Amino acid sequence: MRQFLSRSGLLGFIAIIASLAVNSTQAAPRPIRQAGPHDAEFRVFFDNFVKAVRVNDKEKIADLIQFPVSDWSIDVRHNVTTGSVKDRADFLKRYDVLFTNSMRLRSVKAKPEALKDGRYVLIWRESDIECSFEFTYIDGTGYRVTSYSIGPI
Repeated sequence: MRQFLSRSGLLGFIAIIASLAVNSTQAAPRPIRQAGPHDAEFRVFFDNFVKAVRVNDKEKIADLIQFPVSDWSIDVRHNVTTGSVKDRADFLKRYDVLFTNSMRLRSVKAKPEALKDGRYVLIWRESDIECSFEFTYIDGTGYRVTSYSIGPI
């Protein structure tokens, strides 16, 4: 019987096939979005957001939110509800419930993702839930937080 591959060639071939099999089960890479007209502004906004969150500056965080917010999720003992935040005063009054220590710890570690329409999201996972902030460009104001969502993974 004629041998087509040496032992080392066969092992290399098997490694390539295994690599292809593993790579085919991974998610396809996301298409690269072209730079948007406000990307530089978002980077400045996001740096300010992270700084404010890191030092727990609720006044500065409130400055970075577009009120009223119609969708803000709250998790109290694994009971998630979504409601609105009427205005800055409402946010500051309920700050400890609306902007928890867990949110602060995880949001400063997450990486923002650009969406095709110019918005950005900041997503992280906790056990069986996915949490996300949405940032939208507001003409005349710049980027602002426009929602906070909690949902199942």
